Amino acid sequence: MQQSTPSPLEGREIRNVALLDLTGAQAGGALDGVTRISNVATILVPESLLARLSSIPMDHVAATVPVADGQRAKVMAGQILLSGEALAATGDQGKDMLVVAGQLVITSPVTSVGYKDVVVLGQAVAPTGSEAALGAALTRLSGQVVYYPYVEGASTRIMSGNTISGEALANPAGQPTDILLATGQLVVTGAIKTLGFQQLVAIGHLVVPPDVPTDLLGRMQSLSGQIVTSSGPPRVFDGKDHFSAGFFELLDEPITLVLDGSFSFDRDVDPQLLRRAVTGIVLDGKIRAPRQLVPMLQVLCIARDGKIESFDEPE
Repeated sequence: MQQSTPSPLEGREIRNVALLDLTGAQAGGALDGVTRISNVATILVPESLLARLSSIPMDHVAATVPVADGQRAKVMAGQILLSGEALAATGDQGKDMLVVAGQLVITSPVTSVGYKDVVVLGQAVAPTGSEAALGAALTRLSGQVVYYPYVEGASTRIMSGNTISGEALANPAGQPTDILLATGQLVVTGAIKTLGFQQLVAIGHLVVPPDVPTDLLGRMQSLSGQIVTSSGPPRVFDGKDHFSAGFFELLDEPITLVLDGSFSFDRDVDPQLLRRAVTGIVLDGKIRAPRQLVPMLQVLCIARDGKIESFDEPE
C-alpha cells in the first residue's frame, strides 16, 4: 500500500513572535498547515481569513486585529516618535490603518488624523490639546492614553534613558519653554540648582533629590507614577537582575534602589541587612523573593507599579 508523503507545511506551529502580519500579498496561504499559534503578542489578519484563523488552536495571543479586505495596514513596532502633523491626512492615507505595537509618543498637538483607523497596542502619549482629535481616531486601544502638559510653541525633548544629572536640567542649549519628556521612569542623580525647562515630565515614577525648591517641584509631573524623594544615593537597575547578600554587604552607604524590569532576591538576603542597606525602593515591574523577605520589601517600597511576590507563588 502506497503511503502519502507528509507536506512540509503539516504540523507547522507559529510561536514566539511579537507581531504576526497576515495582510501581505501571500496572506492567503500563510495559514496553510498551521496547527497551533502560541506566544504571539499581536496578529493582524484580513477579515476574509478571520474564520480560518479562529479555527486554529491558540494560546498566549494578546490581541487579534481584523483588517478590512483591501485596506492597507501601516505597522510600526517598538517606541515610535511622531509629530502631531505626521498623523494628518496626506495623499490617500485616509484609506489606511495605522497600527502601533508598543509605545506611541507624539511630540506636538494632534489637530486632525488622516488615517481611517488608528490602533495602538500599548501606550499612547500625547500633548494636551490632542484629546478630541486623537480620541476620535483611536478605533482600538490595548493599554492607556496619557496626556502631558503643553503650551503652544513649546518644543518637546524626548528622553529614553532613565537617569539625568541635576546639572543637565539647566538646559543650557535649549529654551526656557522646552518640555523634557521621559518615556519611562526618571531618576535625577544630583542637586537641581536650575530647571531650564518649562516642564519636567516622566511617564513613570520621578525620583528627585532631597530639598528640591517648591517652585521647581511645581513644574515636575509624573503621568502614571509618583514623584518621590531619594533619601539615599539612587542606584538604578533596568531590565533583569538578581541580588545576593554580597551586593548589599559591599555598599558603603544606604541607597535608594530603583528597579525597572524583573528582579529576584537570593535566599541569603536577610530582612535586617536589606533595611540597613536600602532606604527605599522604587519599583516599576516585578520582584520575586523568599517569603520571609517579602514584608521588608513591601515596607521599603516607597513607589510601586507592579508586583512583589514570593518564590512559592506561581509566575
